[in-house]
Amino acid sequence: MKKINFFLTFLLCSTFLSAQDVFDTYQKDPAASYVSVSSKMFEMLGKLSINTDDPKLNGFIEMVQSMKHFKVLSTKSPSIAEKMEAWLASQLDTTELETILNLSERDVEVQFCVVYGEEQSKVDQLVMFVKGAQKFVDQEGLDVSNLDFILLSIEGNIDLNQVATLAEIVDIPGGNFLKKMN
Repeated sequence: MKKINFFLTFLLCSTFLSAQDVFDTYQKDPAASYVSVSSKMFEMLGKLSINTDDPKLNGFIEMVQSMKHFKVLSTKSPSIAEKMEAWLASQLDTTELETILNLSERDVEVQFCVVYGEEQSKVDQLVMFVKGAQKFVDQEGLDVSNLDFILLSIEGNIDLNQVATLAEIVDIPGGNFLKKMN
């Protein structure tokens, strides 16, 4: 009986740990860099009265105010990258997330996945996974390190036409690849 209880406890714990979000798992790992903007921050931005004469900027502000979360995890560790890739594969299998674009350029692989929204140019979730980003950084002569693998997840009412602008303003790792979506 003790063996059965031990086995069931082990099984439950391992299921819980494997279901844990990869961002949460590695947010404090010294081998990774982590950025997370919560829905509360976006709520605060929504309370600001910002009006401009530029319709593109107004659309961008509206998109930012509707976001639920914005997370980026980057690392040079192949073992963490394997977990990032496994998390993405799991999301593709168990959610409405689907790959819309695979890009391979200069030894860098980028995968874009989305959950479609109600409008054609809007999505409810955008996930980007980059492998080999350090090669791109080195070739461009940029002063950035520890950036070989990048996992980005954004949830909200996301206008794909505004994503590159967001990446540029926030200066997120992998933002250059988001510009290629437009």
